[in-house]
Amino acid sequence: MSKKSKSRKKPIITDTSPLLLLLIGSYDKNIIKNFKRLSKYDSDDYDLLFQFVAARKVMVTPQVLAEVSNFARVLKNNPDTFSEIIKINKSLLEKIYEKYIPKDDILASQELFKFGFTDTSIIVAAKENDALVLTDDYPLFGICKSKGLEAKHMSEIQEIKEIF
Repeated sequence: MSKKSKSRKKPIITDTSPLLLLLIGSYDKNIIKNFKRLSKYDSDDYDLLFQFVAARKVMVTPQVLAEVSNFARVLKNNPDTFSEIIKINKSLLEKIYEKYIPKDDILASQELFKFGFTDTSIIVAAKENDALVLTDDYPLFGICKSKGLEAKHMSEIQEIKEIF
């Protein structure tokens, strides 16, 4: 089996921005560009990301969910928007597997001091589950690659758009 087809079967552990793009895009593709954290993305990026994760096991750590929640709450400075986003995405969120990484495992990781709790939880979860890390964070992408973990940067998904 080729390396490419093996990676297509791997679960994906998603970082904050890709998950936020999925949730905001599912809610309303038209507001992606207006959302500061996602301003470099558009509805085509959402569509490509959705296709990339479709039919694959998607995983998230509680730390990523907390960050997504914090960023989504500031959308349009409207507290009702957050609850609408969650209601519309409830079935999508239910399909995402949550991988809990114990605090002591994060504290034992050398990456914590450079990358913080969220990124370290992603690294540990990726190691434990032989998962592909999906991120738009170059430092996280780089450390994953240096540790022999498969990782995909969102810019690689955006490059597909430029082909068409």
